[in-house]
Amino acid sequence: MDERYDIIRMVRDKRFRYIRNYEPLKTYYQYMNTPEKGATMAELRQLHEAGQLPPAAENLFVATKPVEELYDCNADPHEIHNLAQDPRFASDLKRMRNVHLQWVQDTKDLGLIPEPIIAERRAISGSEYSILRQAGGDEYNSKLGRIAAAASEGPDVLPELLDALSDPDSAIRYWGATGIGNIGMAAALTSAKSVVPLLDDPCSTVRTAAARAICRMDRPQVALRILVNELLHADQWERLHAANVLDEINEQARPVLEEMKQGLQYQQGFTAKGKYRVRVINRALNELQGTSNTVR
Repeated sequence: MDERYDIIRMVRDKRFRYIRNYEPLKTYYQYMNTPEKGATMAELRQLHEAGQLPPAAENLFVATKPVEELYDCNADPHEIHNLAQDPRFASDLKRMRNVHLQWVQDTKDLGLIPEPIIAERRAISGSEYSILRQAGGDEYNSKLGRIAAAASEGPDVLPELLDALSDPDSAIRYWGATGIGNIGMAAALTSAKSVVPLLDDPCSTVRTAAARAICRMDRPQVALRILVNELLHADQWERLHAANVLDEINEQARPVLEEMKQGLQYQQGFTAKGKYRVRVINRALNELQGTSNTVR
């Protein structure tokens, strides 16, 4: 989605539609420069800010998403009433969930690996297709699918997330840190000491995920130096990940406003490659400073 990331998967049969939101702490609609310039988003945002959207449309702007959604497309063709928590549909939910999890394995869902890590592994394996098709790929893919799902399952799977922090694989460590960050303050007392060492992880994407987790535990002073360093000195997609976290943490980022302004500068000779990161940082600065200028 241009400058933003999300991971959503869907299963459909003749009656039901099942949705798995791997990043439930993100709104359905993340701010993106291109659609914001269009008439549709201008109208939606104007009505939202005026409190005039009907409830079903207002749902577009809620701060978070449910982990799972289930809709009866016969009775509810506009998919407004989420049945995932309705015990009458528990068996349908489980069936559709299992189909999704099996699909992840069967297709070797590369989208569960963060884009910067994909770029690293593509350079080694020769193609994206081959990344999950190495020796031992099936076992690894199963492990990746499980930890990616666990990252949105809350405190009950905290021991599994903590174990993931010491895994030799960077994508597994990423999801462990992301899941602990999703739990946030509820994990602070038991997990902060385990997450802090990942601020010096050899993988930039893991460092950023760890910094986000520390911020969500309300300890941004420890993490801001990492986010700024990734923003200003890492590679293209790694810088974008850091920019999105700086935008996500809102007021916690205020102490590094000046450093964020440096992030508005394109790398010399790489103008096009820096545009997404610049858009995100520009949006974050606008919100923090009460400004409204837009960059392309």
